[in-house]
Amino acid sequence: MNTSPHAPKRHTVPTVSVITAVVALCLTLTGCNAAVAQPNSQDAKAGIPDHREHWTPRPDLQRAFDALKTRGTLVLMDTASRQWMASDSVRAHAGYIPASTFKIPMSLIALETGAAQDQNTRFPWDGQKRRMPDWNQDQTLASAYRYSAVWVFQHLARTVGQPTVQQFLYDFRYGNAKAGPVGDTFWLEGDLRISAVGQIEFLRRLHDRELPLSDATYNTARTVMRRDTGPGWTLYAKTGWGDSTQPAIGWFVGWLERDRDPRPVYFALNMDMVRDDLGPKREAVVKDSLRTLGYLD
Repeated sequence: MNTSPHAPKRHTVPTVSVITAVVALCLTLTGCNAAVAQPNSQDAKAGIPDHREHWTPRPDLQRAFDALKTRGTLVLMDTASRQWMASDSVRAHAGYIPASTFKIPMSLIALETGAAQDQNTRFPWDGQKRRMPDWNQDQTLASAYRYSAVWVFQHLARTVGQPTVQQFLYDFRYGNAKAGPVGDTFWLEGDLRISAVGQIEFLRRLHDRELPLSDATYNTARTVMRRDTGPGWTLYAKTGWGDSTQPAIGWFVGWLERDRDPRPVYFALNMDMVRDDLGPKREAVVKDSLRTLGYLD
């Protein structure tokens, strides 16, 4: 026998009986070829929806931050296509202080505990002059949310009490859920951290009414959170600006609802606030990106 590694190999042709046996075996195994080609065919036949979600890096969206000469990330979640998109996938999962975006969960907590009855609950101004002119007046829950009147939400946090707020953060699975060390400043200069991905996960539970809240709280929250409307669309959102870290962190988080497709598109932007003029750019970057991607007409 020629055992050289370069010797020509013999090719044997299977007999008809062998081929027949293989085919018969395959047919007895619940359709082996079909199982490979259609791994979810049984689920589809049973009417079970496919909830798998996919992550797509979108570095092209990072050009908006480059143009502003700063760093940031924009994360989008399209519930219609079950698609996540991120301009910077690493930063998308990094935790930052939530700043005024925490007014979303704090509004829910205030409404659920009765610290605020509805969007029209009034909070008398204490007469102390603060840096934002819109803060220096009586507020309602809706106006305090719109103007980001910090003193109102500090009052609400003290009224509810730190242990109760802490329990809600656990129930909400909100970021790292650290409501401290100081009970009325932890979202501004404390230990609480949340990522852009975490913001969207929380907003999804809020929109889908999966949090332990009453219908009255959910209904009022939608009224309070409504930020902007246009032909066939409504935006629910909140800005944030935390200057207790270096660099300061800016946020714009929320979701878009459209008449042509009720399934929301969620978004969460955070970026380094290296200049004061970047304030209005937070919302502009999100809206421009939504238009570019065809979500916003």
